[in-house]
Amino acid sequence: MPEIGDKAVQANGGADRADELFQHHRQEIYRKTDQLFARLMLFQWLAAILIAIVVSPRTWAGQSSHIHVHVWTAIFAGGAISIFPIWMTRIWPGTALTRHIVAVAQMLMSVLLIDLTGGRIETHFHVFGSLVILSFYRDWRVLISATVVVYLDHFLRGIYWPYSVYGVLAASPWRSIEHAGWVVFEDVFLVISCLRSIREMRFIANRTAELEASEQNFRQIFEDAPIGMAVVGLDDRYIQVNASLCDMVGYSEQELTARTTSQITHCDDIEESKQLGQGLLKETARYCVEKRYVRKNSEVIWATRTACVIRDESGKPRHYLVMVEDITERKRTAAALEQAKDEAERANRAKDKFLAALSHELRTPLTPVLMCAAALEQEPAIEPQLRQQLGMMRRNIELEARLIDDLLDLTRVSHGKLQLLVSGPVDVHSLLSHTEQIVRSDAQSKTVGLELELTAGEHHVAGDAARLNQVFWNLLKNAIKFTPSRGEVIVRTFNPAPGKLVLTVNDNGIGIDQQTLPFIFRAFEQGDTRGVQPASGLGLGLSISKAIIELHGGIIGAESPGLGLGAEFTIELSTVSAFPNAQLPAAEPLQSQSKPYRLLLVEDHEATLAVLTGLLRRQGHDVLTATTIKNALILAAEHTFDFVISDLGLPDGNGIDLMLQLSNEYGLRGIALSGYGMAEDLSKTEQAGFLAHLVKPINFEQLHRVLEQFASAA
Repeated sequence: MPEIGDKAVQANGGADRADELFQHHRQEIYRKTDQLFARLMLFQWLAAILIAIVVSPRTWAGQSSHIHVHVWTAIFAGGAISIFPIWMTRIWPGTALTRHIVAVAQMLMSVLLIDLTGGRIETHFHVFGSLVILSFYRDWRVLISATVVVYLDHFLRGIYWPYSVYGVLAASPWRSIEHAGWVVFEDVFLVISCLRSIREMRFIANRTAELEASEQNFRQIFEDAPIGMAVVGLDDRYIQVNASLCDMVGYSEQELTARTTSQITHCDDIEESKQLGQGLLKETARYCVEKRYVRKNSEVIWATRTACVIRDESGKPRHYLVMVEDITERKRTAAALEQAKDEAERANRAKDKFLAALSHELRTPLTPVLMCAAALEQEPAIEPQLRQQLGMMRRNIELEARLIDDLLDLTRVSHGKLQLLVSGPVDVHSLLSHTEQIVRSDAQSKTVGLELELTAGEHHVAGDAARLNQVFWNLLKNAIKFTPSRGEVIVRTFNPAPGKLVLTVNDNGIGIDQQTLPFIFRAFEQGDTRGVQPASGLGLGLSISKAIIELHGGIIGAESPGLGLGAEFTIELSTVSAFPNAQLPAAEPLQSQSKPYRLLLVEDHEATLAVLTGLLRRQGHDVLTATTIKNALILAAEHTFDFVISDLGLPDGNGIDLMLQLSNEYGLRGIALSGYGMAEDLSKTEQAGFLAHLVKPINFEQLHRVLEQFASAA
């Protein structure tokens, strides 16, 4: 509403200004036309006297003569007709009364001239000419006064003195009507001309008012603009500047208009500014550039300079219009943000390196334990119950390694580098059963009930079994952890529709408050964990689980009525057709190696070296070991090997450098063993010539299969 009111005020103000301009223009026309008639009246009076003297200076009575009455009429009647309107134009110029007196007087002067010439037809044209000149007033009303005078004169003199008006002794009354008709005929066109002129004057007044308002708006915008504005001549000198620009550069208006733009431009930016200015003259519409100005106190400021050329009607450049915005603070902020970004990236890289190093240190001790458990599990002579317990040990170690992987998975998720190893249909029910076996001891220690209600008919999905196992383990561990003693955790599966599998994990534990629920899958978010042991998790599991499920094309969600009311986590996946034994593969005893290989094993961790050497030799391989790069190079020089198996972190150097040297000098192929498993680590080992990169803790079966794969390919 205020905007509408402002517009209405502006519209009314514009109309008032247009009316003011119109009235001023019309009054100016009235005055100028009054002056014209004042001179014309004087001229006509003198002309009437001259005509009277020339046409009939004397009248004769026999041989005696005296001055003709026409001369005296021209002198006295002409003076009476002319002097009064001339006086009126001087005393009351531009008034309606003056115009009408002038109109009557002008017509009376036509009457006088017609009478002086004896009603000659040529003199009647003075009437029509007078009407045209009266129309200069652009006031059609004066034509009415003039027409009335002409008609009455022709009518009355046509009856009583026809000779003085028509030059005949007798005239028909219709003749005056005829003359009046011609006068009215002319009046019609003159009235139309006056009205059209008035409309044109109105239009000009409106346009002038609009231009004035536009100019006023521009002037106000120019002066009050929060950014610097200037009009710059083609000679690069300031013509007009506003207060903002003066404040920006520290000069007064007088000082600035006495300078050129180059004089306050940083020396390194002058040449570019000149080139841009020349480009504007060559039809460039505008340009916007960041440049530096030098203030009066020698301080350098940054500004955005936008410029365009103002041209005249012929397209010739007149001057430049320049807008300058101070961006010094913005530049400082951007520089500070860039520095903060660089520092954050450095800190992030340092964090990634720390996590990778931590992961390596945690993984390395698990390697010999995992290999021993896996090897013993495959022994054909052990009892089934012991084999089952060894399998349980192996899976727990692998899941412990997966927990370590969570630290790196977080980095992979944030960088979009988390990958799946999809080998075929995975039996979700089998995975859940295995997960239940792993976490059952935790549930029993807290006396929490753990039930599986696996009713889904379609329970095979295409995915990464290890990653899905990681998700299920996270959900069950969380449910048990946040459920109090004598609580209950229920895992259900069902098929809401063909091709869809839904898995739910319900608990009646501490629940999730409504403020935390929308962020429960955010990294490090654990919500209100009152009543739970502190440091009972990193808060990464759900975030990583969400990324894994989404990589499988699924959906994971959480619901909770509130604190103390339990929670439900739901996973929805698409199912695939199963093939026989599509489940978590059972451990199978390794077959004896058909062909033994000569292997160079380089590892500085004594336990890993001892266990791995024993397992490889049991497979029939000829294994020589080294704990340093120096020893490895000596062995490579003295013996011939089929493969080298090397750790990357060695006391006297890097396994990558070792592999490069062995590959170049002896043509050896290698398998990398490392606790570092980031994408860039795998890329480095591949470039160094390693055939495979196995991340600790490694399963000996995995190493065996890699050897078989590359031996077959060779």
